[in-house]
Amino acid sequence: MRRICSLRSHHAIAVYREGERKDRGEVSVSEVAVVLGVTPTTVLRLIRLKKLPATQACVSAPWILHRADVERCMAERNCPAPPPTVDSAQLVLEIP
Repeated sequence: MRRICSLRSHHAIAVYREGERKDRGEVSVSEVAVVLGVTPTTVLRLIRLKKLPATQACVSAPWILHRADVERCMAERNCPAPPPTVDSAQLVLEIP
């Protein structure tokens, strides 16, 4: 913990304050998944396919999306609709 404080102090990195992401219009992958009614894996696939713009601070960091981009994706219908809950052509697998 002391090393992190020292690093922040040395590089003048401000401490995160509650609501900061919301003020910037940023949303996480899981938040986008809830809005779109899909899984986080689907959101990551949309990012990889470049249908949803997103950024990472560095490799393996969380993806950051902007609320406006998500709304634009929904308006342009580039984002998938939630999968149907029942498909009459689909067979049911019953495991005893």
